[in-house]
Amino acid sequence: MTHALCTDCGITPFGWGHIPQASGDFVTINLACLDDLDPAELIAAPVRYMDGKNDNWWHPPAETQHL
Repeated sequence: MTHALCTDCGITPFGWGHIPQASGDFVTINLACLDDLDPAELIAAPVRYMDGKNDNWWHPPAETQHL
């Protein structure tokens, strides 16, 4: 995965890559970087965990408490 790095603040606002097991090309967006996002919307946003460490994209990792 490739990450774009903000040269002003050092945050990664988005990234992109290719995972054949997960339908190929993808883009990720760091929602916390959106200027007009209400914090309540961020809290209510659905979260889907994937076990990319083990290339097990169809199942969540065994441990998600730290995420």
